[in-house]
Amino acid sequence: MEKVLGYDCDGREIYEYRILRAIFSNDIDIEDLEDADPRMYCAVVANDGKAYAISVFDWWNKALIRKRENIKENEEIPIIIKSIDEMKNYELAMCDGGEKEFYYDFDRNKLKTQLNTALNKDKVINKNIGDDSYER
Repeated sequence: MEKVLGYDCDGREIYEYRILRAIFSNDIDIEDLEDADPRMYCAVVANDGKAYAISVFDWWNKALIRKRENIKENEEIPIIIKSIDEMKNYELAMCDGGEKEFYYDFDRNKLKTQLNTALNKDKVINKNIGDDSYER
C-alpha cells in the first residue's frame, strides 16, 4: 500500500509520482488564471526520506513560466523544489475527463536522481523565506 505524503487543496491524498498543479487549472486554462503558478509538480520521496514536489513538464507552459518568472529566452528554466506541505495550495492534476489522477509516466529513477542531486547541492540560488521551497 502506498504511503500518503500529504494533501492537496481539496483534502485529497497525495501519493508518490502524482502530478499537482495550480488550483482551478484542471478546469480553466492556466493562462486565464492571472496569478496562478504555471508549473506542474511531481510528488517524490527523496533519499532523506522526506517528500517533496519537484517541477516537471516545464516545456508544457515554458512561455508562460518565462513571462511570469521573468526568465529570459536565453536562460535555462530552473527546476523548483517545494515541500510537500506546500501542495495544500495546489490540486491533483486529473486526466480522462477528471476520472483519473495524472501520474508521472517518464523515467522515475531519473526524476528521483534529479531531486536528490538538487537537494545535495551546496549552493541554493533562492530560498523562499517562510517555507521550504528551493529554486535550483
